[in-house]
Amino acid sequence: MNRLFRTLLLNGLLVGLSGLFACGLGEVAVRIAVPQQLIIRRADIYQAADTLGWLHQPNIVTTINTGEGEVTLATDPRALRIAPGTTRVPDARKVLILGDSFMEAIQVEHDSSTAGLLQAALRTTLADPTLETWNAGVGGWNPEQYRLRAEALVRETQFSAALVAVYLGNDIMQWRTPAYRPRTPTELHSLRFPRQLSAREFVDALLYPVNDFLEERSHLFVLLKSRLETLRMRLGLTAAYFPPDFNKSVAEDGRWDNTATILEEIAVAARKTGVEPIFVLLPAPYQIDPALMMQYARGFGLDTASIDAEQPNRLLAAAMTARGLRNIDVLPAFREAQRAGTHLYGTVDQHFTAAGHALLTAQVLPLIAEQLSPRSASRPATKR
Repeated sequence: MNRLFRTLLLNGLLVGLSGLFACGLGEVAVRIAVPQQLIIRRADIYQAADTLGWLHQPNIVTTINTGEGEVTLATDPRALRIAPGTTRVPDARKVLILGDSFMEAIQVEHDSSTAGLLQAALRTTLADPTLETWNAGVGGWNPEQYRLRAEALVRETQFSAALVAVYLGNDIMQWRTPAYRPRTPTELHSLRFPRQLSAREFVDALLYPVNDFLEERSHLFVLLKSRLETLRMRLGLTAAYFPPDFNKSVAEDGRWDNTATILEEIAVAARKTGVEPIFVLLPAPYQIDPALMMQYARGFGLDTASIDAEQPNRLLAAAMTARGLRNIDVLPAFREAQRAGTHLYGTVDQHFTAAGHALLTAQVLPLIAEQLSPRSASRPATKR
């Protein structure tokens, strides 16, 4: 028995050492041949905030890497993202930008984000070198939080235009939330013993911490994760998900009117400063890429016949138009750019690339410029 045990132990050690050696060689090979972007997690860039739930920390200048390259993140005293070294001009015309992580845009430098590009383009187009964009986008927010932030900002600041970005991947609201308890987004996971015997607890206690550790250190691990995305979907080991808003079965429920009502309340707040906001509908990456849509369908076991890739655009836009909200759907432009080979979304972090922000800016620039022009009509027609 002792001899058998020693044999098994020796074989196990040999297998383990061989595996470690193979992983080491793989890590070296990936770093040389196809280096990946390692994640830099920065939970300290956020602060808990009454009513809103969380905000950026004010007056920070730091770096972050969500998987698409290292980016500088700077904020002003109001916790709005700015270009490093920016000084606000008290009497400048201001364009308010509301949204979630797609407007926060920590995957690209500020000057390559929609807020940065729009500010530069408007200054040139309108010959107004002091015009400012006020980027109030924060990762993880939803339209209720856009509303709360808008109501707070318009009480203290006069805006000349407003752009509200509605991401169709997760911004459709089924119910109302008047306020959010103060907290900070959970980004870091600590290794610990599972508190109960469940798959969810096993993932939270063990797999998430190991994942975070390796994403920050291993090029091989990041490469394997991207290559095994479909399998991870099937096993429930991915943060990706497919929202029910694309399922034809929810076409008649109240989520579209509910979301449009929240957006209407944002418009009411903006109108207090004499501004009619422009709402832009942002497509999810699987809406513009049929191959990615099929990957999600396979990974999550979806019946493609039950999916309508344009349903959120169509139904939300109709509900918004019925309320007189000016909206623009950029899905057609994004699909055309995708077919032309433009890389609009990141590969590790599926937010807009610099090219995605540039395309979005080109779509909304004429509408914002028209709104800021003294010759603009008081109430332009809705654009779809």
